[in-house]
Amino acid sequence: MRIGLLGGTFNPIHNGHLYIAGAVREKLHLDRILFIPSGTPPHKEEEGIPPAKHRLEMTRLALLGHPEFELCEIEVKRPGKSYSVETLSELKRLHPHDRLFFIIGTDAFVDLPTWREPERLFTLSDFIVVTRPGHPFSQLPDLGPLQKLKRSNSSPLLELDRRKEGIVTVPLTSETSIHFLSISPSPISASEIRKRLAAGRGTKNLLPEPVASYIIKNKLYGASSETFRDRSDQERG
Repeated sequence: MRIGLLGGTFNPIHNGHLYIAGAVREKLHLDRILFIPSGTPPHKEEEGIPPAKHRLEMTRLALLGHPEFELCEIEVKRPGKSYSVETLSELKRLHPHDRLFFIIGTDAFVDLPTWREPERLFTLSDFIVVTRPGHPFSQLPDLGPLQKLKRSNSSPLLELDRRKEGIVTVPLTSETSIHFLSISPSPISASEIRKRLAAGRGTKNLLPEPVASYIIKNKLYGASSETFRDRSDQERG
């Protein structure tokens, strides 16, 4: 099977995540995608991030009705900080006959040199690098095979930046490749959603309804059922 891996804090998970997963699955012909909420993320401050149990449950609710998507609890169950190299190593052991595809945005790929054992990551899984606003493919760090690719005067990455959609695939090892995938970017931002919730504003078309209900019920991100209802009514009117 061809299995995509989409990790993150999911703080909160939103329709943009689902859109990206769907687009990647279609373009790369993946059989299914595992959503992997992080336990203790090593690159983000813990303050303001809901406990893993809440982010896990929000992810589970968001995936209802999407049989092609699956919740993976591997990082939440691991004690201490969550490092992608450990996650990939474990998933490769659990899926020895499957091909894994690690999905990452261009914004996060920029920081990849600061991750634990970044070069080893390329030996454990294919990578799918997806368009993110403000982070063009041509400005990605010169990691491994990208050095030769970016030195070309007619760099495929420059061409990819000019198109709304397209794929450039570069071999990493004898078994893995990196796929640069240009798709129409999602305008949805988790930080903007948190601001809207804290201000009591609606999240129509931004969050799956079960996730919005869970956030209100558990009073996450400063959300209040009263102000949320009032502002939502105003927005509809």
